[in-house]
Formats: sequence, structure tokens, C-alpha cells
Amino acid sequence: MEVYKNLTKSRKEELDDVIIGILEGREEKKEIKKAPVNFAQLEQEIPFFLENAYAQNYFAPNRVIPKNQRSKWRFQVKSYIKELDKIPSDSQDYSQGVKLLGDLYHMLCYGCNYWIFSTDDPFRSVGWRQEELFGVLVKKTFYLGYTRDNIKSLLLDTSTGGLSRESLYQGNMFVLLSELKTSDVKYMAIELAKEIIDEKKTKLKPLGKWADGRYELEEAIDNLCEMILMISIALNEPELGVDYFFRTCTDTDKEITLYKALRLIDWMDEDELWLDVYRYGLKKKIKPRDNLVKEYTERIQAAGEKEDEPEEDCEKLKGQKV
Repeated sequence: MEVYKNLTKSRKEELDDVIIGILEGREEKKEIKKAPVNFAQLEQEIPFFLENAYAQNYFAPNRVIPKNQRSKWRFQVKSYIKELDKIPSDSQDYSQGVKLLGDLYHMLCYGCNYWIFSTDDPFRSVGWRQEELFGVLVKKTFYLGYTRDNIKSLLLDTSTGGLSRESLYQGNMFVLLSELKTSDVKYMAIELAKEIIDEKKTKLKPLGKWADGRYELEEAIDNLCEMILMISIALNEPELGVDYFFRTCTDTDKEITLYKALRLIDWMDEDELWLDVYRYGLKKKIKPRDNLVKEYTERIQAAGEKEDEPEEDCEKLKGQKV
């Protein structure tokens, strides 16, 4: 109290507001300033890290990465992602930052297929769900523009590269679909997905049934077919995707193709389309598995339809070409 009495009038006025705030339970807000990103350092460190990761130097014995540092790779990746995420969109380093983030994402995908770390799920080790980190990459990439190259690159990421044990490629597909904001962009994505499929089919053609690389090519084609079907449904034009899906998927057993189409449509909550595509499969002489027959019966009963005409023409889908 004696100290307060000896203060100048102006200083007392400053302290009065602070004292009243404390008595009322208010806390003085302090502006937290973010430390600037040292991008030059990131540009040096991340390529070096990636080179050693792909060389298995964080997993196998080597003379480049000390043994006591190898298990710390996950903390490095966490830090790199955090720092890259802080780069503002108006920064001259933003574009290169997005590229480095994509490089880290692709490395984590690769690590889901091959032993480059002492884990079979690098995404889980760095504390990210794969589709969540992919979502960050998609948003940052599209901030640079909905260019053909950007869309094509992200389409490849939805269908290839490697999967976390907790993820499906369809998770990435839903993430990308949510960021295709306009019809024009959606149509462009369909066109580019078909271009990639044609490229994959050209590579697939000379390969034998059990050739190395055949499975990866077929998986990519089938995943991109699902992406096209999803986009066409989002456009309210399923006829753009259904016939293409059945013609292009690589399954020798078309019942599997039907099952995959119905599963995807179910995920998108398109009940009426589910029935249409089931009947479309029947028109193509595909015999559904027992659980699909049961589900069809349950769905038409729930919809109040009759079951005596399961092979109706389904004019919306019949004979459509993309």
C-alpha cells in the first residue's frame, strides 16, 4: 500500500486497471508471437533426411546416421511438418514448402510398403492419420491453383503410394473430392483420371499375368475408376461413371466389380443409386453374392418397392458411355 501511495498519478491509473482486472477475474492477454520459420535450414535438412530415409539409414546399420539418432526420425518429421505448416500463403517460400510437405508425405507412404524405419506404419509413428495429412497437402496444393498438374498429382496420391494400417485409399478419395469445389474442376479431374488410367493400361498391356508390377498397376486403375465414379455421383450424373467403371475395372470376375461399386455407393449414402446399379449388374448377367441379394431384398422392402421386377431397364444407366 505504501508503495502504491508513492507512485505518480499516471502510474497509479495504469495499475488501477490491472488491479480491477485481477479482482474481476480477468487475465491480461499477451500476444504470442510465432517464431519465424527458418526455411533455408528446412531446405537443407529435409532433402538430406529423405535421402537417408529411402536409403534405410534410419533402420539398417550404416555410418551416416549414428545409432542413437535413428529412432529420433519421427520427431524430425513431426517438426518438419509443423514448421512447413506455419509458412504463410503469401510467403515467397510457400510453393517450395508445399513441395517439401508432399515429399515428406510420399516418403511416409513409401514407408508403409517398405522397411525404411522400425515400424510398419510411419503415419501412426509421427502422430498423423494419413487422410488428415493428405488433407493438409490437398488444401495447400490447391491454394497454388487448380492446375492440371496439381490435380493429376493429387489423383495419383489417392490411388497409389502406400497405405497406413488404419487407412484406405477411399479415405484420400473423399478428402480430394471435398476440395473439388466446382463442376468444372470435377470434370477436369475425371478427364485427368482417365488419362492416368490410359497410361497405366499402356504399361500393363505387355506384362504377363504374374509379372512384377502388374498388381500395382491394376490397383491404381481400379482406384482411379472408383474416384471417377465418386466424382460423377457428386456431379449428380452417375451415368458418367457407372458404365466406365464396369468397362474399365481390371477384375476378371465382374461380380467383384459390382460388389466394389455398390460398396462405394453405400459409403456415399446413395440408396436409390444402389438399387439402380444392382439392377444394372443383373442386366449385364452378373450373379450377385448371397449377402448382396439379401441386402437388395432388404433395401427394396425399406423403400416400399416390389421385388418381382429385379431386372428393370434402369434407363438412367443402361447403355451409357462416358
